[in-house]
Amino acid sequence: MTTNNRDLFNSFGRLFQNRAFFMAIAHQQQFGRPGAERGGRGQMRLLQLLAESPAGLTNAEIAEILDIRPSSVSATLSRLEDADLIVREPSRHDKRVVIVRLSEQGQKLASHRDQGMSDLADQLFGCLTDDEQAELQRLLDKLSANAADLDVQDLMHFGHEHGWPQRPGWGHGRGWF
Repeated sequence: MTTNNRDLFNSFGRLFQNRAFFMAIAHQQQFGRPGAERGGRGQMRLLQLLAESPAGLTNAEIAEILDIRPSSVSATLSRLEDADLIVREPSRHDKRVVIVRLSEQGQKLASHRDQGMSDLADQLFGCLTDDEQAELQRLLDKLSANAADLDVQDLMHFGHEHGWPQRPGWGHGRGWF
């Protein structure tokens, strides 16, 4: 590893150790991203999915999109309905089908979440000029493409291959991860 690469790696480490930055990333991942195949499966991901589907979705559509069992969909919807975040309505076209939509309170929550994420992004990246933001985006896209080509299996054995002792409990006995 060159000194420049190590410095960059350390800079990323410091950034991820920043509590506000880490919480923002974790929060973003919890909610998923529009267009992402699988941005999570929990209650908040379901609320986001419904926010992106103003016409509503059926239980079967939710189960398919989130790749979860229909029984899990029903249980999650019951919890969200108890919290007054969703409404279930019979379909106008087929009375056997129930359409799930965000309630007014659910819409407010989704709107509040979106505004909070926008505010956070503005605070985090507001110190950069438009050109710097474009360059950072280009560089992050390049890093993401490179990271997608990395083999996790190689990383799992990194420490052992470089003479580090195999330690029980570290990566479940398989190296770093």
